[in-house]
Amino acid sequence: MSYFVTITFDLENPSQSPHGTNVYSKITKDFDNIDFSRIVTGKRKIDRQLPSNTYVAEFDDDVDHQSEIAEFVKGELKKIFTKYSVKGKYFISVGKNWSWKFGTF
Repeated sequence: MSYFVTITFDLENPSQSPHGTNVYSKITKDFDNIDFSRIVTGKRKIDRQLPSNTYVAEFDDDVDHQSEIAEFVKGELKKIFTKYSVKGKYFISVGKNWSWKFGTF
């Protein structure tokens, strides 16, 4: 069994970053490098694009507690925000017995 990790965030004034509004695509590339994606694949092998600024990843079940994964991800997120001189709020969720739904209204 694995852990499913979700990150979502909002940046404060991204246009004030030295990278401008292009900072979102740069953050996405950095998330790709640590195996986070903006795409989920369902049981029917259909890829679904997640809402903006939402990323997911699966982690192996080789840690003592899910809080270790949350702390690791928080540290990686902090490095990325610092790299691009941005600030903002974030939410990280880590679950072991997980499921998800995708849809639109």
